[in-house]
Amino acid sequence: MFKRLKLALLLSLLFTLMQANISCAVDSNDKYITAAKTCVDNLIKYGRDSYGTVQSPIFVSILDVNSRTCPEDPLPLEEKWRVIRRERRNPAGANLLLDQALLKTMFTLSEITGDKTYANEANSCIEYYLKNLVDKKGFIWWGWHRHYDVYKDIMTGHEANWHEVQANLNILWPQLWSINSKAVISEVNSTWHWQVIDKEKGEINRHDDGCHGCDFTLTAGNIIEGFAFMYTKTNDPNWLNRAKLVANYYWNLRDPKTNLIPERPNAGKDRFDGSTFLTNTTGPYCHALLKTYLLTKDNMFKQQAVTFLAAYNKYAYDYKTGKYWGALKMDGSYIPGPRVIGGYEEAEPRGYLDLWEPYVLGYQYPIETAQSYALAFELTKDQDMLTAAKRFADWIAKTPTDTNETDVAWYNEYKRDYGKYGTYADKYGRTISFFIDMYALTNQQQYLQTAQKFADESIAKLYVNGLFKGHPAKPYYESTDGVGNLLYALVELDQALKGKLQGFDRDNW
Repeated sequence: MFKRLKLALLLSLLFTLMQANISCAVDSNDKYITAAKTCVDNLIKYGRDSYGTVQSPIFVSILDVNSRTCPEDPLPLEEKWRVIRRERRNPAGANLLLDQALLKTMFTLSEITGDKTYANEANSCIEYYLKNLVDKKGFIWWGWHRHYDVYKDIMTGHEANWHEVQANLNILWPQLWSINSKAVISEVNSTWHWQVIDKEKGEINRHDDGCHGCDFTLTAGNIIEGFAFMYTKTNDPNWLNRAKLVANYYWNLRDPKTNLIPERPNAGKDRFDGSTFLTNTTGPYCHALLKTYLLTKDNMFKQQAVTFLAAYNKYAYDYKTGKYWGALKMDGSYIPGPRVIGGYEEAEPRGYLDLWEPYVLGYQYPIETAQSYALAFELTKDQDMLTAAKRFADWIAKTPTDTNETDVAWYNEYKRDYGKYGTYADKYGRTISFFIDMYALTNQQQYLQTAQKFADESIAKLYVNGLFKGHPAKPYYESTDGVGNLLYALVELDQALKGKLQGFDRDNW
């Protein structure tokens, strides 16, 4: 396997050098949007479902950047650290949820360039999914347990094919609604019916079996935002009340002295996520609460988000190092390292947060947390939110993407073999967008320059043969690696450098 990997890396390096020569001919003011646009053009040309008997306008999740084809059996590479379960990569498949940032980039390119081709192609992808790929309960066939196999032309998945959607990915509800409102209504109605388990208290289950299960905030954020969107389209107060019901389930479980909540309350104190505050809350969950405030204008959601963010900033920041602790007890004390190896507890981020951890889900969302602080300051002008955002900015700016935060972690082998090359497209993209946010909020050039630094690194390490790889040590474009977030960030950076951020949607989620 390692011989194949070395060959792939050599080919990638060769194409990177070729691409660097090509980019010299491009106006420096256009190089970021040109790279993003070229990648999208190639995804439209080579990344559609042209396999199997039934061909469709949807995008494959994995594309070899050298052959520009979707591998039927992709190399495992670092999947045991990135996704743990192979199926989360959607091998030989496609997944609408993982394409949300890509589709947003396509809509944005049409707005900027006036070329409607990008929006039309995005619409055709969404239209096909919402018409053809829906299950018997009314759920869209997407998420972390499901994908569509483009070779076998079947809806497939793993571990019972649960419907599971997390708040670390932003759903383009308005675009989906404009194409097929009935499918959106069905999706959100089914969420209420199957995933809000206790309709008096608001307890949820990340899976759709209608039973008590994992009530992660990571899932709750998506559910709350979905209900809020339905409220904006229907003016039915029941949807707003349902959004509040789920949000208040967690709010009512907070520690009255510290305002900290466990990531998964019903796990109980015998499991770490049932008794510790984690960045799942400050990142994806608080972002969803802030987005819900923007949708509904109900201050409750904003206040809850700011309260949780303020609590984490108060208790988790380490003044000696300028870093944040990965996990807090309910009394506000941090959980020191070293981390545990073996068993479920190995997922607990003891010690400091690892900015560049490889796992796509898990319990560490440092860049997302930084983004939440920036958004919270923009909405509230609360100086504590800006202070926290600046702390994260200082930490991220001085931490190379090959940094190993801890010598004890279940993904140590990744750090040695893959992490030394850099990080994932998603992390590059979010980091670029975060520093653009900081520039927009403070007008300090250093933040824009830092965004450019990370953008230049991402192009040098990931841009190959007109496509962006998901990771420097991989030969694949992968939607699970968040290439869509990087594409959007590069378009956003282009607009920032051209002084066109006014009115630009900077929410890269």
